[in-house]
Amino acid sequence: MRILKPEIVKEREEKILRMVIQEFVETRKPVGSELVAQKGLPGVSSATIRNTMKKLEDEGYLYQPHASGGRIPTDKAYRFYVDYLSKIQKIAAKERERIEKEYRQNTDEINRVMVQTSRTLSMLSGSAGFVLANNVQDTVVQRLDFIPLGPYNVLAVLITEDGIIKHWPVRVNYLVSPTRLMLLGSYINEQISGLTLREAQRVLWENLRGAQTDVDGFSELALQILKDMSSQQTSDDRLYIEGMSHLLENISNDDGDIGRMLSVLEDREKLAGFLSEKMREMQSGIGGRNIAVSIGAENEIAELRDLSVVTSVYKVGDKTVGILGIVGPKHMEYNRMMSIVNFVGEMLGTTIQNWKNSLGKVKENDEEKRK
Repeated sequence: MRILKPEIVKEREEKILRMVIQEFVETRKPVGSELVAQKGLPGVSSATIRNTMKKLEDEGYLYQPHASGGRIPTDKAYRFYVDYLSKIQKIAAKERERIEKEYRQNTDEINRVMVQTSRTLSMLSGSAGFVLANNVQDTVVQRLDFIPLGPYNVLAVLITEDGIIKHWPVRVNYLVSPTRLMLLGSYINEQISGLTLREAQRVLWENLRGAQTDVDGFSELALQILKDMSSQQTSDDRLYIEGMSHLLENISNDDGDIGRMLSVLEDREKLAGFLSEKMREMQSGIGGRNIAVSIGAENEIAELRDLSVVTSVYKVGDKTVGILGIVGPKHMEYNRMMSIVNFVGEMLGTTIQNWKNSLGKVKENDEEKRK
């Protein structure tokens, strides 16, 4: 005979009680064990549900108006339910403190923030946590810097208003002095700052084709930058995912094919495409949904159909710059997971905004020094 841990038994009792209360509130009819079983408690037999409901009746949470009928909640049950709803309306203070602590840490690179965020989501949810940044092609360029690495070699550093930092080496065929490189960088930034990367590429191409500049060295450097820009971001750069081990701890063979579930989380290209489409749906949805939940078969990817995905877009100002969330078992505690994902999304957006503001101040100081 399988003996369950007391905390598992208690959790099951609370779930059954919540189901009875919710069903009675909706229908105003006594609720039987068969109906609770049909509504969904995977792996729990009708007999176990009957015994649990009898125990809840003995403890004063349920009342059976007729000997052969279903049960209805008592005042004690409603008090339990109201207290439960109060808890799920906000994240527990201890969890909130843990989340805020992650974001109080001073960090110089937004990539580190993304890793911390996906790790925090995983740690708090006991599932896999992820963050997907916007496609860099659609982000607004804040500035493009050039750092000399030696003769014929330059490091290009792209900074976007979404907080994305990309850097890559550029090889040129002429000697370029640091002073000339700074002038070239200033000229290019005048052309492209405030444009999306896609628009910036178009402007640079037009300048090249129309020979609209006489700045020595612009053409070659701009041409090389254009060649490199398009190939700089992959799903590996955009997608941060942590907590596979946490997910494994919370699913079993009864939940489905574990190997198949994990395979899609390791296929970053496929998962990034799925999340990008979900982000577009949330952006275009009526009322601009902030939280979305896909349960089992609602997921378009077959490998995710034994799991649930809770997502939230995160924003800088009014602009959506990415999507984050968790992938976990279908039997997750949805209200709590939704609260966690929503709050972490707000914190990430605020962090990027603060990072962007501080970067702007640094830029202003640099410009003042040059005057």
